[in-house]
Amino acid sequence: MAENAYYDQIMALKGLSGFKDVIERWQRFSENLTRFQAKKGLVLPDLLWVCDNGIDRSNLLKLLTQYLDSSQNLVEFYGNVKYFEYYLEYIPDKTNFHEIEKIAEKIRDAAGFRSEYKGILSIEVGEWVGHFKEENFINIMKYLSSMDDDIMFIFNIHNYDPKAVEQLMQLLVLFFRIEVIEMELPDSEELASYIKGEISGYGLNLDAEAEAMVVSSVNKLREDQYFAGYEMLDRLAEDIVYSVYTSTPPYDGVVTKGMISAFAPDGMYVSELIQNNTRVFTAQYDS
Repeated sequence: MAENAYYDQIMALKGLSGFKDVIERWQRFSENLTRFQAKKGLVLPDLLWVCDNGIDRSNLLKLLTQYLDSSQNLVEFYGNVKYFEYYLEYIPDKTNFHEIEKIAEKIRDAAGFRSEYKGILSIEVGEWVGHFKEENFINIMKYLSSMDDDIMFIFNIHNYDPKAVEQLMQLLVLFFRIEVIEMELPDSEELASYIKGEISGYGLNLDAEAEAMVVSSVNKLREDQYFAGYEMLDRLAEDIVYSVYTSTPPYDGVVTKGMISAFAPDGMYVSELIQNNTRVFTAQYDS
């Protein structure tokens, strides 16, 4: 395959096999366009990202854009920016509805002094769960599909409601050529390895029993449908380090299970972390 630094970065990501599979196929597609001297390239499909909670979609969007831009023959970019994100606010039918005008204004801003915009638009549709068949949502999709030759759309929805994902997919295929990518976090073992690395960055190392307990706590967090990914793991690591540092840290830097027993999987800390995250998540996305 031709060299592409962003392709290599994507392939080096932990987990995200569905995302990497699509990029691998697009890389092959790009090379074949060049190999056979195609005078016209096929328009890439739009994407539906079905995401685990905790996926850093903004960073992946940036990396995807960098990859497509460097490929030069997959997506045409024209405007002030190459990509932007938009949160689609839910507006009930038969009420004042200005969402199409708002999107149009954002697209004009992205075009800048140029008369048109070509690039990537990522749209979060979580507020519309349970409302995908409503007239307002359908009208938005009709409007967006009219620009499908110039803009690659990436629709985002969390995976915690499979029925909602299926309903969205059924609606989107009426207006777009859609490819679904399931954006999954790495497995619990990989996540536990991450948190151990974060703790060691503060000069502390877990002994075997402490490590096993932390792995169990990560497993407990990972099982929750609203698991917030690395954001939650960062908080757990910081709280463990804070707890150790504000007591009597070991001179050799080795942390025992007894020193961090408050962070056991069946303890109050893990339980409250899950409950608080659930409240935050459902307040944002549940109707």
